[in-house]
Amino acid sequence: MTMADNAELESFRRQWREEVESRTKPITAGTSQQTSSRTAAPHPRHFPPTRHEAFARKEDEDGEAVVPSSQSDLVQGVDGLSLARPDDEDAFQSRTPRTEPKSALEHFERAVEKEAEGNLGDSLQHYRKAYRLDAAVDKEYRNKHFAGAWKKTTQTATSKEPTKPTSDVKPDIVPTSKLITSFFSFPIPPAEPLFEGDPAPPCPIAHVPSEVIVEILRHVALTDPAAFCRMALVCKRFAYHFSHEQHIWKRICQGAKFGFKAMHYSFACDVHGNPEHRLEPLPRYTPFPTDIPVQLPSPLSSWSEVFHTFPRIRFTGIYISTVNYTRAGAASAYSNISWNSPIHIVTYYRYLRFYPDGTVIYLLTTVEPVDVVPHITKANVTAARATSRKQHQKSAQDSVTGPQDPVPPIALDALKRAQWGRWRLSKPESPTDSLEESGYSFPTKDKSTSTPDPRDLIIETEGIGAPKYIYVLHLALRSSTSRPVIAHPMAPNPSRNTKLVWKGYWSYDKLTDDWAEFGLKNDRAFVFRRVRGWGINY
Repeated sequence: MTMADNAELESFRRQWREEVESRTKPITAGTSQQTSSRTAAPHPRHFPPTRHEAFARKEDEDGEAVVPSSQSDLVQGVDGLSLARPDDEDAFQSRTPRTEPKSALEHFERAVEKEAEGNLGDSLQHYRKAYRLDAAVDKEYRNKHFAGAWKKTTQTATSKEPTKPTSDVKPDIVPTSKLITSFFSFPIPPAEPLFEGDPAPPCPIAHVPSEVIVEILRHVALTDPAAFCRMALVCKRFAYHFSHEQHIWKRICQGAKFGFKAMHYSFACDVHGNPEHRLEPLPRYTPFPTDIPVQLPSPLSSWSEVFHTFPRIRFTGIYISTVNYTRAGAASAYSNISWNSPIHIVTYYRYLRFYPDGTVIYLLTTVEPVDVVPHITKANVTAARATSRKQHQKSAQDSVTGPQDPVPPIALDALKRAQWGRWRLSKPESPTDSLEESGYSFPTKDKSTSTPDPRDLIIETEGIGAPKYIYVLHLALRSSTSRPVIAHPMAPNPSRNTKLVWKGYWSYDKLTDDWAEFGLKNDRAFVFRRVRGWGINY
């Protein structure tokens, strides 16, 4: 590279910086001017006047946020430009910035590359990071890079076996609905004998009329819909009734135990869980009332699809958000080697338990779910918060669950920081709106309105340490992307409305009427987990 080339490159860099600075100055001034002229914040029942950064953040299937690149990254990329010849590959690769590995497998692959280059220091550093993130990362590396060789050996071994002649006749594919309809004439098969040659055990339900079987299935469905779904896998006769008895699904949808009559589209209590008293109680909204005739929404064809598709909150378990992030530890005072510095993996959890009366328990702690989830109840939270007022821990445990089943100290200490709150869903204009994938925009200063998303969930909790604060969580119901491992005609589809993704998190000061925004850089979505120990009586 000649001196003329260096001068030309420096001139280009200087002109680029001047152009970027001229573009960013008006934006900065406008932002500061807009920030200085603040107006009064709305009532905490509404959203703040500005959008949260989590609203525009895109997430992949694992919930990781995708952060867009800024202009400063573009300037740094221009500084790394060179005028090397195209055939000079070494110079080009040395100046091209490489993305830093994030997962354990990426760190392991980078360590192998560094070890092949002879850079043992960097290689050891990446090996340590990989094994801290995943102790079995070496098996994952072998499966990714050497599984092809294993498959070739197995294929050559099986190719030596004689192949069976195949016929050119393709079997007819029967639609699932037609296949299930043919199950009506199938009898209920008895259980197989325990030992070969013994008579089969009796099966009294095989001789029960269909009307009685439908009544039994109705009682099971109203008691626990999950058990009703599992009964469809018992035999073909139950699968037929599970699919065609839509009046059972309609009863579940209109019920107050698992259906949409238990959903709240306006706050039913205050932040502390006390019911709101009005002189004239307002009629409670429900998308499928029982006092008037209701029909199926046009996009759906059965009440079972309505139950699995419409946004609803689940009360038989808890929503958990697991947050993991890494931070660098302090280097040893007796060593100046950077690769010997520790790396800390921080993990904490957010818990949300909803109740049909409109209340919610919100907990942020580092205690793992197996230690605290079975004890997240209203009575335990009340007793745990009483112990923080200088009461004895033993008396609180005896008053909660009795001396035979006390609350562990680690769970009792975590429940002291639990917060009471209330929840509501966004009220749709019509039941059909619950199926639309419409976005939601916050109200602006000019009071422009837009159609709310029926999947939006609003939670208000009490503040920590000061009663003047109210925390507002804006979440949205989403569906899981996992697929069943075994394909079965009656196997349920991937669970819907089992995730709560973040759209915003704010703090509202009731005295100053001011809003503050919480950052959600590392936070992940909430995922529903059923807790069988709670039962179905909540």
